[in-house]
Amino acid sequence: MPERRFDASGFRSARVGKGMTQAQVAAALGVKDPSVVSRYESGDATPPPEKLARLAALVGERVDDLFPRPGLPTLTDLRCDAGMTQKDTAAVTQTGSPSPVRAAEGGRRRLAPHYVAPLAAAYGVGVDELLAAEKRSFGEDAAAVPPEPHARLPHAQQPHAQAPHAPQPKARQPVGSYSVAKKITALLEGTAEHDRPTDAELAELGNARTGRTVLSGPLVTSLRLGRATHAGPEVLEALAAALDVPAMFFETGDADVAAVVTSLRTARIGLNAVAARGAEGASQNAELMRWVADMFGGAPRHRP
Repeated sequence: MPERRFDASGFRSARVGKGMTQAQVAAALGVKDPSVVSRYESGDATPPPEKLARLAALVGERVDDLFPRPGLPTLTDLRCDAGMTQKDTAAVTQTGSPSPVRAAEGGRRRLAPHYVAPLAAAYGVGVDELLAAEKRSFGEDAAAVPPEPHARLPHAQQPHAQAPHAPQPKARQPVGSYSVAKKITALLEGTAEHDRPTDAELAELGNARTGRTVLSGPLVTSLRLGRATHAGPEVLEALAAALDVPAMFFETGDADVAAVVTSLRTARIGLNAVAARGAEGASQNAELMRWVADMFGGAPRHRP
């Protein structure tokens, strides 16, 4: 299956229209030398396929519009669209090696059933879509139109054990411009830098609080950076648990609702810091707490 086509002139036009410099693009990609981007635009070099979705997002374009792919995706295509290398998948399969994914992408050995759901979540697609892509990697015909992305299955459930034609909930997708990546960033920015968890720590915390192994460090990184823009309900629920917000925070596309949750979380962190001072400034602390109670209790404060 042919890979996506990198359109050098189209990307340059989109970058200029976005008002970005080559140096800014390079920095966003984690590339130290801006001349690398210059070589992309001149056609002297081609970006790695796992960077195309990120390049399109940087200039405000859909990857399917800016860098179209002829035909339907294989496993390699899904991984690259998620911005992941084969090495990155080792953390998702928890094997310490990319060999299961490498073998499946090369059409040599199919994915073990217990790898399917975690990889689908990491790639931001439904299980059916990943299995269809696997068939294409083995040269088999699959549906002409990929199925709608839907919720990933619990880790212990076999993807092939579903009843035929059973309705599947669609994967929750960010609505509008207030994306999952922006929401994660907003929450982390409301946390003191010395208390800010790493992506791996968030994954561990979310898995522990939900009792399911659905997050991994690379998956959280991919969502936080906007490389993956779709995630199933269990992934978003675990992410919300890790960040100590209600699951609906990631479900809604309403920027105002999301802003309220973000602000209240930041305020709670501040209140906890005030309460931790104990007797120091006790009278001020008590007055602050009374004001907070009045604000959220709905009762007007009566003054003598």
